[in-house]
Amino acid sequence: MSRPGNYGKSSRLKQLRQIRRRKQQQTSRTIGWDQVEDFLLGRYHLVQGSKRPPLVDATVQRFFSEWLQLALAQGEDQVQWDITALTTATLQKVGNQVPWQFYAVLAGQGMQWQRLLRREVPVVPLTVPRQVVMPFTEAVWQRLLATQLAVNLLTVSAVPITAAQRDQLVTSFMVDGNVEWTAVAALFAPLGFQVTPGTDQQTAQWLNDLMGLTVADCHQ
Repeated sequence: MSRPGNYGKSSRLKQLRQIRRRKQQQTSRTIGWDQVEDFLLGRYHLVQGSKRPPLVDATVQRFFSEWLQLALAQGEDQVQWDITALTTATLQKVGNQVPWQFYAVLAGQGMQWQRLLRREVPVVPLTVPRQVVMPFTEAVWQRLLATQLAVNLLTVSAVPITAAQRDQLVTSFMVDGNVEWTAVAALFAPLGFQVTPGTDQQTAQWLNDLMGLTVADCHQ
């Protein structure tokens, strides 16, 4: 039987070895900055996307990819990710590159996606973890979508965009705090949507699938 002193020394050495081993394992498990996008997109698909219809999954993933590119472009020194600011910037970046159905699909997914974001981003195995701040509410999410749709419509209509015109359109798109997609469809349908020449086949197919959605489809 070991003496208490020897046992105590042996136990401390064992603890030190375990601590070093855990630190080495943690270091080996960290991922590079260039792997963050794929890591989080993978987590989204595993946790939420695989339970969604393929078109919904593809749409949220493409939006999320654009969102992550903007977040990562801030650099590794930017520890806090402002959800509302990045979401607004992402919608602005996407703009008229997609039909109105893109926004209609996102409308019903925003809060679930944000919950995943708030849960998964802080535990991404980076040397310095990220923090997500400034989450949006459902009302803010709906208004962000309505605002971007108003800007899209004014832009494609070649009408000078003023705050008053934008706000008037936003108001016409909203009913009881939610986007009224019938009104949106009625204004965008006559304008049509053209897939940009040179678009890769997978993206073109996705866009065509979106254009085939009706208002009723988007609410299923």
